[in-house]
Amino acid sequence: MRELSERELLLLSNYLYLDKCTEYGTINDAINSCRDEGGNISPEKAAGLGIGGCMTCEECADLLNEMDASAGDFKNLGVVRSIDAGGIRGLCLADPHDDNNAVVVFRGTGGSYDAWVDNVRGEYMPDTRMQRLADDFVRYDCGVYDNITVSGHSKGGNLAQYVTVTNADRVGRCVSFDGQGVGYECTKAHEVQIQEVSGRIRSISAHNDYVNILLGCIAGECVFVKNLRDDAVGRHSSYSLLKSCEFDSEGNIVNTCKQEPFMRWASFMGRKATGLMDSIPDNGNGSVGEFIASAVAAVFSDEFNEEYEKEKMMEAAGGVGAYAAKLTGFDTGGIYDLNSVTESVYIDMKGLSKAAGMLMEIHDELYEISEALTELRCRLDYEAATRLAADTILHKQENVLLREGKKIADHAKALEEISVLYSGCETELAECIRGTVFRCHSYS
Repeated sequence: MRELSERELLLLSNYLYLDKCTEYGTINDAINSCRDEGGNISPEKAAGLGIGGCMTCEECADLLNEMDASAGDFKNLGVVRSIDAGGIRGLCLADPHDDNNAVVVFRGTGGSYDAWVDNVRGEYMPDTRMQRLADDFVRYDCGVYDNITVSGHSKGGNLAQYVTVTNADRVGRCVSFDGQGVGYECTKAHEVQIQEVSGRIRSISAHNDYVNILLGCIAGECVFVKNLRDDAVGRHSSYSLLKSCEFDSEGNIVNTCKQEPFMRWASFMGRKATGLMDSIPDNGNGSVGEFIASAVAAVFSDEFNEEYEKEKMMEAAGGVGAYAAKLTGFDTGGIYDLNSVTESVYIDMKGLSKAAGMLMEIHDELYEISEALTELRCRLDYEAATRLAADTILHKQENVLLREGKKIADHAKALEEISVLYSGCETELAECIRGTVFRCHSYS
C-alpha cells in the first residue's frame, strides 16, 4: 500500500463525517450506493449516508464525486477495523493484500455532549477518556499493522496526534486538519514521546480556523491555507478546507499562506488563559475546567435536554464550591464570613486607593511645574536671536508635562474606580461561592 497524499487524507477526513461510513466494505462501495440510474452520484441518495460536518446534500455529493475521481487503489481501500462508540468514530483502512501498512482516520467532535466535555478536559488531563479509546483502537484493533498513517479533522486531528505520541512504534506519519493541540498535563506526562514523534506530525489548518489554536501545538510543522469562507461555520469546515486547498500532481498542498493575524493573537491569548488555569493551586484547574466543560457542552451540543445540562452544570459548580472551601480551609457545612471566603482572590483595596491618591498628588505637582514654566516664558526677556528657539523649547516641555499629567490623572481615576467596583462586588462573589459550596454539600 502506497503512502496516501494529503488530498486523499483530507477526503477521508470529510468522509468520516458520514454516519454510515463504517457500514461499507470499501470506499467504492459507499460511492456506488449513491449513484442514480444514469450512474451519477445523486445528492438525494448521498443524504441517505447520514451527513454530518455541516455539509449539505450537494456538498456531500461533490465530496463523493471527488473521491470517485481519485485513484483506483484509493477507492479500493477496505475497512478492516472500525469504531463508532464512546463519542469517537474511526476507520482503519488497508489494501487487502498488504499486511504491514494501514491508514487510521478519526472523525471530529460530532456534536455529542460527552465529546464537547472531552475537548475541554484535554486542558487539564494528561489523557482524556476519548483519547484513551482512540489509543486502544490503534494499539489493539489495528495492532497487526507495523506502519500506520493517522489523520482526522478537528477533534479527529487531536486524536490522531495523541495516538502518534502513544504509539510511536507503529505510527509513522500524522496529518492533522484543523486539529487542536494538547494540554500542559499531557505534554508533561508524554514529554519524551512528544519529542520523539513531533517531526512526524504535520498540522494543516485554514488560515482563519479557531480550533487549531487551542491548547499546545506538538506538530513539527504547521501550515495554513487561505480559506474561501469567513463565516463561523466555514472557518472550521472540513469541506471548506478541502475546496480551499490547491494540490500538486502528487496530491500535496501547495497554496500555503500565513495565519490570520487575529487568530495569531487569539492563540497567544489562549495560551495565556490556559497558563493561568494551570497555575491554580491544588489541582483547582480540574474543578474549574469541569464547570467550563459542562457550560461549553451545553452550548454546543443538542444531544440532551436543558434539564440534564443544568444538572451537570450544578454538579460542576458544586465542585468549584468544594474546591473553594478546601482552599480556604472551611467545612462545607459551615456558615462563613463573606470576606473570608474570597480571601484567595483578595486585593488590597486600601492600598489601591492610597496609590490612586499618590498619583493625583503627582499630577497636581506636574501641573504646578507647568504653570511655572508658562510664567517663566512670559517674564524672560529673550534676546532677539534666541527668543523663538527658547520659547519653542519651553512650550514643548510645558505640553509634555500637561500630557503626562493627564495620563497620571486618568490612571488615578481608573484605580479609584477599580477599588470602588471591587469593594462593591466582593460580597456578591462571596455569596456566589457560598451558594455553590452549599449545593455541593447537599449532593454529598
